[in-house]
Amino acid sequence: MIPQPVNLRTELIPRRPDQDPGVTAADGPFPLPGSWVRGTLDTAGQTWQLLLPADPNALLDEPSASTAATTDDRMPYWAFVWPAAIPMIAAVLQADWPAGTRVLELGCGTGIVGLAALRRGHLVTFTDYEHRAVVLAARNAELNHCHNFTAQLLDWRRPENTTWPVIIGCDLLYQTSAFEPLLQLLDQMLAPGGVCWLGDGGRIAPRKFWYLARERGYDVQVLDTHGQPLSQPASDFQLFILRKHAQP
Repeated sequence: MIPQPVNLRTELIPRRPDQDPGVTAADGPFPLPGSWVRGTLDTAGQTWQLLLPADPNALLDEPSASTAATTDDRMPYWAFVWPAAIPMIAAVLQADWPAGTRVLELGCGTGIVGLAALRRGHLVTFTDYEHRAVVLAARNAELNHCHNFTAQLLDWRRPENTTWPVIIGCDLLYQTSAFEPLLQLLDQMLAPGGVCWLGDGGRIAPRKFWYLARERGYDVQVLDTHGQPLSQPASDFQLFILRKHAQP
C-alpha cells in the first residue's frame, strides 16, 4: 500500500496566456505536465516554502515513467512530499551533529529533509537518480534562502569514492531490490565512525533491510516518532540509524 502524500497549503502559479496548456516551465525549474504550485509546510516549529508540481500524479502517466519502471525499477515518486518526511524533519532538526557537518541526502526528491539539515547549519549535498529531483531540490533550497548546498546525480549502483560523516534519506526502503545497492553505497561512501539516518513510514520491507544491515556489520538502531528505541521495525514511522565502526 502506497501512503498518501502530505497535504500542504498551496497556491497555483498563474499560467501566462502564451504558455502551452500541457507543459510549462515558465515559473518552474523545468517543463512538466500541468502547472507548478507554491506550497507552505509548517512542521516542527518551522515553515518552509516549496515549489512543487501541481499534479504529481500526472508524472506517473508519462511514457518515460512506464519505461523507467520496466527497465530500471523506478517511478517519479520524487514529486511528492511523503508522510514520513514530517517526523524525519523533526528528527534532523534535533540531531546533535556539530554545526557545519557534511551531510549527503540520498533520494532527495523535493529536498525537504535536506532543507531541515541546512536550517541547522550543515553543509548538504542533495542527490537523486532522477535529474529533475536534483534540480527541484536545489530550487527549493534557493527559495528558502539556503546557500551551503550542492546538488548532483547519484546512482546507488555506482557509488563515488567521497566519504561522508552523515548520510540521510527518507522513504527509500520500499523496494527490497534497492537494499543491496544501498548497502553497497554505504559501505563505500559512509565514513568510518559515520552515521546514516533513514526514515520510513512503517512498511514491512525494511525488516529485511534491518537484518541485511546487521549481517553486514552495521550497528543498527530503530527509533519511533518520539525517538524511543524499538526492538524491531514497526508499522508506524521508524528511523533507522546505521553506524559504521571507526577504523582502529
